[in-house]
Amino acid sequence: MSLALARKWRPKTFSELVGQDHVVNALTNAISQGRMHHAWLFTGTRGVGKTTLARIIAKALNCNALNGADPCGRCDSCLLIDQSRFVDVIELDAASNTQVDNMRELLETAAYKPTVGEYKIFIIDEVHMLSRSAFNAMLKTLEEPPEHVKFILATTDPQKVPVTVLSRCLQFNLKPIPVPIIKAQMAKILDDEKIEFDSQGIELLSRYARGSLRDGLSLLDQSIAQGDGQVQEESVKSMLGIVDDSLVRGLLEASLEQDGNLLVQMIDDIERMGASFSYVLDELATLIQRLSLFSLTTEGLDEDLIEGYQALVNQTDEEHLQLLYQIATVGKRDLPLAPNEKVGFTMVMLRMMAFLPAVESGGELVKKKSEGHQEPITKAKSIKTSSPKEDKKANVPGVIHTNEDWKKFVSERVATGMAKMLAENAEFRSFNEGVLSLSLDNEHKHLLEDRYKNKLQELIREHLSIQCRLEINAGVASDTLLADQVVESKNRLDQTTKDLEDDPFVKSLKSDLGGILVSESIRPSE
Repeated sequence: MSLALARKWRPKTFSELVGQDHVVNALTNAISQGRMHHAWLFTGTRGVGKTTLARIIAKALNCNALNGADPCGRCDSCLLIDQSRFVDVIELDAASNTQVDNMRELLETAAYKPTVGEYKIFIIDEVHMLSRSAFNAMLKTLEEPPEHVKFILATTDPQKVPVTVLSRCLQFNLKPIPVPIIKAQMAKILDDEKIEFDSQGIELLSRYARGSLRDGLSLLDQSIAQGDGQVQEESVKSMLGIVDDSLVRGLLEASLEQDGNLLVQMIDDIERMGASFSYVLDELATLIQRLSLFSLTTEGLDEDLIEGYQALVNQTDEEHLQLLYQIATVGKRDLPLAPNEKVGFTMVMLRMMAFLPAVESGGELVKKKSEGHQEPITKAKSIKTSSPKEDKKANVPGVIHTNEDWKKFVSERVATGMAKMLAENAEFRSFNEGVLSLSLDNEHKHLLEDRYKNKLQELIREHLSIQCRLEINAGVASDTLLADQVVESKNRLDQTTKDLEDDPFVKSLKSDLGGILVSESIRPSE
């Protein structure tokens, strides 16, 4: 019977260990220089190499033919340690041996010299599970062990290890292994095992491993069985309950467009595919995060996705994206509390539909109101009539002939984002022959990026209901909306300060108690 991949491909030397170069470099230097501490503590999540590293150190300290710092892997000591049959390497699972008697029995053997090797090595896994009495029993030996004894401790929860133990050990934190490294290791293993695979399949497995190479190899074993001896994207998606990125984008688009029919249909499709609703929420939160970054940079984004991302960004704003992200993450947390995953997921999506940005029309706030009894699916299209996108189309065409017209347009029609910052810092110059010319102060010329300018140009065209071109030149811009806001804010602050100074109660505090009005603490009321 063949071994599981996680066992068969367990690293046996420092050079085979991947993803932990910072720890490997420190340990190999110490071994090469003969400066080995008597106690190490390895911390990190499951499957990142803590126990594997402990066994490699045990081999290196007892190997008869070291290759630099790497154990040779051929001598009796190396072979016996690999088989867990070396008498001088004692492994203890602290989760199963928590009591002080187990620790005393272990420490009694520390007084005796090694039987075969040069060092007697104690490897204690999940050391945080030991009882307080067990920790106290090992403190003295851990601080001043015999010269032939080395302790290697491993834990996934270092916060539970007493500080008295931590202070006696060299601590190394093993990091979660990055996706590209897990993917490369999977590809190497599959090549050596002569198993067919595609890059997208092992990419999904690497991401789902969550930084644990051991978990990744266990999933790889499972996917080989699922795919009848192959690792292909479709079989991996079926095994993990993963949906296409296009479906996730479709869910978000349906919620933004208030399309209840489509949303319910897509949720039913996810259920029929047997996909994990929890995973879909993870992907939804990831998509929202990418959309938030998209307004700042397209670095590292596939060109095929830019158009679809732009369409989604045009339907929302930065503040709304923050709210959607919060709804997705909180919904993921609360999913186990729902009657079932589908019910919980549906409510998360309905919550996203309910919290669309408010839209001002004619100076009044437009809110969705339910009128009588409505069927939730057949009436879904009626909800769309109050969407921000259609409200904008219903606006009466405006004019921009003066700087005051420009300021009014910016305050009423440019809601949020970098486009708003660009508009607030720009001053109207002219509008001739379909070209709207603005001036931007040199200190703000970093705002002259095409995506901000294009967004602003689109809003101007909607406002004027004509095709026009926006032209912005860096130079001097003093009479801007932002400058007006600064002046207005200062005037309000001055008025608030004066009102406080004239207030009878404040005057009495100053005269009777020697109080002082701290001007820096004053904030004008909204």
